[in-house]
Amino acid sequence: MPNYRSVPIGTDLPDAVTVGIERHDDGQLIAAVWWPSKGDVDADEAEYTDVPEALHAAAAAKELHGFSEVAITLQSPDLWDSAWGTIVGQEPLGRIDKDLLSEDESYELAAGLEASRDA
Repeated sequence: MPNYRSVPIGTDLPDAVTVGIERHDDGQLIAAVWWPSKGDVDADEAEYTDVPEALHAAAAAKELHGFSEVAITLQSPDLWDSAWGTIVGQEPLGRIDKDLLSEDESYELAAGLEASRDA
């Protein structure tokens, strides 16, 4: 099952394919897939009426064009269906949940923050 990072609407991701999911006025879920220009790859965007199809297209674009991730932006958090994959992190990056970082990772992050404050 794929893992995705959730980002707020409007987040600029220069090295990611983004999938935006929202509920249309008629109640149907719609998805848009987009990515920025990168090297010789032009920016592009496409709309889908099927979210799994949009996620598949985003994964294909990520691999084809060499982006680092597929990120998700949601009109509201309740739109996500766990059958599509797992949201493993959310922006802003300052958020720390026990489910996102191990105890060692949390310690390293805190130690790094303290070291930068002391500098």
